[in-house]
Amino acid sequence: MTTNNSVTQGVVGSRRVFLRGLAGTAAAASFGEAFGLGGAGAPAPGRATSVLDLAATAEAVSVTLYAQVLGQASFFMNDRTRRDLRGVLAAEAHHLALLRSLGGRPLASSFSLPARVLTDAGVFADAALHLEDVSTSAYLGATHQLAAAGQPELAATMAQFAASEAQHLTLLSQLSGYGPFRDTLPTAASRGAADSSPVLARYLKPGVALPSEADVLALLGGDTVPRGKPFVQVYPPAKRR
Repeated sequence: MTTNNSVTQGVVGSRRVFLRGLAGTAAAASFGEAFGLGGAGAPAPGRATSVLDLAATAEAVSVTLYAQVLGQASFFMNDRTRRDLRGVLAAEAHHLALLRSLGGRPLASSFSLPARVLTDAGVFADAALHLEDVSTSAYLGATHQLAAAGQPELAATMAQFAASEAQHLTLLSQLSGYGPFRDTLPTAASRGAADSSPVLARYLKPGVALPSEADVLALLGGDTVPRGKPFVQVYPPAKRR
């Protein structure tokens, strides 16, 4: 079975049950099976708004995935697990709202999620872990790309998003039974955000609708998470001569 070494390093034998508190045994689906890297029709890189559109698309996929699982998954999750996943959903929804406020727009309004993601905890585990890993790497690439384009405040905002996604990766790795994320640095797979395009292309097919803000709030119930301010709003870009 092919796995992501940044998440599963040191794990020997069969994969553990996904999330402490889940019932049953996780299926042996690999990251590649649940979340392949092939595909065509991905968005092309370009000016800053293209980077923001790509980031907004990744966040929209994440919001759709977590909302679907929290609302419709048939596998068991205990209260602690649900609370943790609601926190991740709240963060991803906040990211999407911030990217929209900065001009980013998702490239689709519905997404094709991995098969059996609502019935097989292992498929969800693989998809969520890989998505967080890819998102972290993509934001690091976007940080470099925007800094090189002379937009340091926006670049610093992308670094904030990368830090948040890395926290999600650590949480999901721990909950999935792999233990804490052990790499000294998150993966920086590219110099730009566009290298995540093949992953996103797999989702850009008619499928599950992106939930509305009202739908997300209903899933979160009374749970709230602290909302930080993006760097680009705390330190607005100085007027350039």
